[in-house]
Amino acid sequence: MTTRVALVTGAARGIGRHIACTLARDGYAVAVVDINFDGYREFRDENEHGSVLDELHDLNADVLAVEADTTDAAALQECTSAIIDRWGELNALVCNAGGGTGPLDGNRASAIDLDDLDIVLRRNLIGTIATVTAALPALTLGSDGSIITMSSLNGVEPTSDGSYAHYGIAKAAVAHYTRYLAKDLAPRGIRANCVAPGIIATGRLTQRMREAPQANADLKSQLTRVGSPNDIAGLVCYLASPESVYMTGQVLRIDGGV
Repeated sequence: MTTRVALVTGAARGIGRHIACTLARDGYAVAVVDINFDGYREFRDENEHGSVLDELHDLNADVLAVEADTTDAAALQECTSAIIDRWGELNALVCNAGGGTGPLDGNRASAIDLDDLDIVLRRNLIGTIATVTAALPALTLGSDGSIITMSSLNGVEPTSDGSYAHYGIAKAAVAHYTRYLAKDLAPRGIRANCVAPGIIATGRLTQRMREAPQANADLKSQLTRVGSPNDIAGLVCYLASPESVYMTGQVLRIDGGV
């Protein structure tokens, strides 16, 4: 049986780390990309001991680790070449790298800081586009390529007070880019879907919510709990697998029924 191969960006911590490790548990060879695999220690949650590379090693995973910024086209192309040299092709691409900036209750729609907007557009939209462009040569070698991008609940609907609009705009752009991508790549047999998480208890978001508890305080899950990174990882692994072969062009909210 041929080993399936996945590439996960933003894999050092939080949702990306859980996605990479879940794929490894499912038998995938995993290429992981992040700007710093040993950093972010202050943002690790209580279940994240050591680095993601340590955890993947403990899982006996076949791993390729690349330290790179997802807006660095040359570094991403080198990563794709390394994947082809090592495994021959890529089956699943998870564009998880991204994130926001500034206070959670800031950047209201009427007063967006343009520098903050530029940062989040580069982290989320530009980084996603650059990653997809670089990885396509490896994806087209397979027969069931799957691209999964990461939006947010903020990219599907606005916050109740119009705050954090810069981030929502960037994540909405990622979602719509994915719809375009699905149309474009369908003739090649490559699927593209987007995941839009609600509030997920990563170490970083938990810390930021403590700093601004009023932000998103009105968001209530029907399931009476906050989501976990594993909730997102399970959906991503389904979208990466052949079981979802008839699904493309979708933006899937996973927010506990908010």
